Parts: sequence; structure tokens; C-alpha cells
Amino acid sequence: MRRLVVLELMILFFLAIGCCFLHEGRGIWVVRHRLASPEVLDDIVKDARRGRFNLLFVQVHGRGDAYYRSRLEPRAEVLADTPPDYDPLAYILRQGHAAGLQIHAWLNVFYVWPCPPPYPLSQEHGVNGHPEWLLVDEEGRYLTQYDPYERAKEPSEGLYLDPANPQVRDYFLQVCKEVVKGYDVDGVHLDFVRYPGSRWGFNNEALEVFIRRWGVDPRLLSPWVRRPMPERFIQEKLPLHLRWHYYYYSLWAETRSHYVTDLVRDVHREVKSIRPQVILSAAVFPDSQVAYYLKGQDWPSWLAQGYVDLVAPMAYHGDQARVVAQMAEAKSRVEGGMVFAGLGAWIKTPAQIQQEVKGLREIGVDGFSYFSYQGMREQDEGYIKQVRRSLHRRRASIPQVMSGGSKDVDPLLPPFEADGMEVFWRSLKKQFFSLEDYQALLSCLGMEEDSFRERLKEEAALFEVMTKEFYNKAQPSPDEEVLLPPSVDLQLVFRYVHPKDSHQTREEAYMVIQEAYQRLIEGEEFSRVAMECSQGVTAGLGGVQERVYIQDGWDLAEIVSSFQEGEITPVIEVPHGYLIYKVVRFHPQERRVYGELPWRLKRVVFQGRFAQMIEAED
Repeated sequence: MRRLVVLELMILFFLAIGCCFLHEGRGIWVVRHRLASPEVLDDIVKDARRGRFNLLFVQVHGRGDAYYRSRLEPRAEVLADTPPDYDPLAYILRQGHAAGLQIHAWLNVFYVWPCPPPYPLSQEHGVNGHPEWLLVDEEGRYLTQYDPYERAKEPSEGLYLDPANPQVRDYFLQVCKEVVKGYDVDGVHLDFVRYPGSRWGFNNEALEVFIRRWGVDPRLLSPWVRRPMPERFIQEKLPLHLRWHYYYYSLWAETRSHYVTDLVRDVHREVKSIRPQVILSAAVFPDSQVAYYLKGQDWPSWLAQGYVDLVAPMAYHGDQARVVAQMAEAKSRVEGGMVFAGLGAWIKTPAQIQQEVKGLREIGVDGFSYFSYQGMREQDEGYIKQVRRSLHRRRASIPQVMSGGSKDVDPLLPPFEADGMEVFWRSLKKQFFSLEDYQALLSCLGMEEDSFRERLKEEAALFEVMTKEFYNKAQPSPDEEVLLPPSVDLQLVFRYVHPKDSHQTREEAYMVIQEAYQRLIEGEEFSRVAMECSQGVTAGLGGVQERVYIQDGWDLAEIVSSFQEGEITPVIEVPHGYLIYKVVRFHPQERRVYGELPWRLKRVVFQGRFAQMIEAED
């Protein structure tokens, strides 16, 4: 009897432990530079175990090179001074598994080398062996052809491969297969699985397919529709000619994202066919509409189609309100997959991270990944210890991932095989921060989705008639002399604010930009103020000077045109922050030969002529 009671108590005890045991992903991104030393890898594994982490994303394919034994990729240059038989991936798998850690092979997909030079030493590297695989901009130029000033202005990290190129996709599939077949990895983690931005991806193959299907060259589409603004389109707040541009740019956005999604789908198929238990994950931009429209990274569809098991939105920047809002939206889209919040530990203190994690646990995020091991160590040697004390007081296991084949969801027709209205509707929905915003707008307009689709069908038919009637007529012949509209050279101070940032964060940004304005009107040098008060490229180049053409579509044309050369505009609020312009110089209309113009100016001419034709017809 006593033995039975003891047995029952033991069962209850272990059940209690099981009920209380945490299931939470706790990952660290380990950047490739840390892999050159076995001693450093030992330290990383020890720190991860002491910090009660349970997963390491280890970057073993960083810049088109290998931190493992590869027949396809050159050995990473960082490993040049290590013994030839040293295999970082094999080493950290052995050490990590012995410590109870999952090890996921972190593979950069399309980003293959930083820019500017030096370029890879190995002639086997893709940059040297297949330069034709690299992305080109709208002018048909590679980043390698940029001069130093152009490179400084370009926000792209470096050289990317073309997602539309079947050879590129096949190459990366072979990389994945080599890793999964050769190593006992727990997961494959995809990064830079996207375009660098909207200015890239105009390679011949993608252009030819798009033009053949839709009859429009995407290089001629207005720059004013290169940001998602579906609300303005649906509410008919754009003039007809810009609505035409928006329609075709949305088709272009869907086409670009299709190429990236194709690669993710194929990786899923190949990886799962070799080892079904391997977790396939991706590091993604946290705002899905920006990821999709600007980067071609349609990660909600990857989840819906079952192409990935886990996404880690890189919510590095912004305050707690922004991070929690981004992760709440990601969590609402998981479709049975998992979400790990990617946290910017290299730029935030342990106390800030603690606050973020507290809010994220409340909304049911499945786990966290901290960027990065080295970043935490450089900010504070005791960072990991503080994380353990405040956030990892109890051990946790990674939540179970329901890996396997794709979900029972019919893949959508490729955009160049589907009806224009269907592709456009598909794209518009993805251009909202959340599907709730989309539904709320339709509700506000008193529309059901079926009636909205009927409206889009009529509009798509109208846009395609406009293409047949006016598109070719609006394009001058190569030898025709054309008139460029007036333009203005501007310098900029810009302070970014995310729509989901807290009121306090917006107030702080407003105070910074107001202080910048006060310094400028007191005569302080513009470039100095821009460097100290702006963010991103604008800060790095001291309020980089740009020429803007004054034409329909530029929301700020009327404001800027009311100032004189040398004057400073007041603080202007825009959807994503606050800005100040300095009007450097106005330029009058200019006559040029159309065929001699770069695409950015051909686009200006086409947009103006097309608008005039539509307005005259209307």
C-alpha cells in the first residue's frame, strides 16, 4: 500500500513538473566571424548553456562562401589561417549537441558579398565565376559599377544574386542539400531571402516576362507609387493616371515576390525530402507590407503555404510598443507555424530587452532570438548573465514544431499566368500592415469583399484599356526632343517614426527635429545638423542632396515650390516621420533627346505625357 502511495506521489510530482516546464525558444544569432576559432566556439556554447538558451543560429554560409566542408562554395577567407581540416559547422554541432543545444545552419540566400571592394579572392566564388547572376538596377547597372559617392547613397548592403534567375535558385538548392545531407543540423535558417530594395531586380529575364505578360515596362512606372499606400488607392485619393501606375507596380511587386517564394518553396521540398525533422526558418522584415512591397519577401504566404515552420521577424529597432505590435501581427499570421521575436540586443540594454520580452510573452510569442552573440558581448560583458537572471530563471525547451509536408493549401497561380484583377487584389491585401486594417477599411466604406472584387475587376479592365490606348503613344521616339519638367535640388533632415511607435517616442522624435529646425534657422551648417539629427544614409552623407522633379504625384511639391533658394522649410510631418528640406536650387524646364536619357528621366517624361493624355481624354 505504501509503495502504491509513493508511486502515485511520484507520478503527481512529475506531472506537476511537466505542467510547469517552459516551452519557449531562446536563440542567439552567431555571426560567421566568431567561427574561426574553436576556443571561441567553446565559449559561445558555454555562455549559451549558462544563459539557459536552447538554440543557436550559426552563420555558416555568409557571403557566398562556406564555413563547412563544401564542394560547391569556396572556403571562407576568414578561415585562411586555420588548419585545413578545421570544420566550424561540424565542431559547433558536436559541442552544441553535447550541451543540449539545437544548432541551426544559418544560410544567407541572395546577398553574396559586401560592397565596395575588395572582392572575393577565390575565382570559384559566384561574384567572380558568375557575375551575370548579380542583380542590376533600373539602369541595368551592377553595384560594382557604382562610383564611391553612389555606393555611399545606396542603402543596399552589397551584391545580391537575382531571384528571378533559375540558375541562381538551383545553385542555392544545391547549397541547402549539401548542408542537410552532410551535417546533423537541427534546422536550416534562411536570411537575406529577399531583394535589397525596389530599385533592384530589373534583370532581362524578369523584365521580358513582365513586359510580355502585361505590356508595360516597370522601369517607366512612377517613383511615387514605390511605397505601399493601398488605403489611398482604395479610397480613390490618387488621380487616374497614378492609379494606373499603382496597378502595374502592384503587379510588379507580386511578380518579384513570386520569384523569392518559389525559392523558399523549393528549399522546403528539398530539405524535407532529405530529413523531414529539420526545422526550416527564415529571418524576415517585421512589417510584412514593407517586406512584401519593397523587398519581395512575402513571408505570411510562406507560413500559409507551409513552406517554413518558423519565422523570426527582425524587430530590432523602435520602442516596446512597436516591437509588440509587429510581433502581435506576425503571431496572427502564423497559420500553425511559430514566431520567434528577433530582438536587437546589440543596440538595446538588458533592461530594454527585459521590457520587450515581458510584453511579448503576454501576447504568446513562441520564442526569442537575440542579435547577436558578439553584439551582446561588446555592449556588456555580463549581458548574457543579466538575461539569465531577469528572463531565463527557469530552463525551457523549444516548442514542438509540426514539421512535415506542405499544408493542404492549393498554391496560387504565378502572377504572369493569373488574371490581372486577381493578382492586383492579392497584392493590395498584402500591402496593409494587418488584414484587420484591410477589413476595417472595407467596412468603413460599406463594402463587402465580393463587391470590392467586382470594383477591382472593372478598374483592372479600365487600366488595361488605358495601356492599349495611351501607353505606346506616351513614349517618345528615341530621337525626339522632349521637355523635362522643372526640378529642385534639396537637402534633407529626416527623423523616422513608425506608425506603431508610442506617443512618447513620437514626441521625442518631434523634439529632435524641432531642435534641428531651430539650429538651422539660426544659421548652423545644414550638413552638420543633418549628420547629428537625421537617421540612415541622410545622416551619413550630411543631408545628401537630391534633385526632385516637380510633377503630379509628389505630395510635397506645393510646399517646396513656395520657398526660395537657400530657404529652409518648417518641419513637415509625413506618414513615417518628420522632415526638413533646404531648397538649394531650382532648375527650369530642360530640353533633352529622349533616347539619351537614363531610365529615371525617361520615367519622368513618360509620366508627364501619360498624365496629360489621360487628363485630356477625361
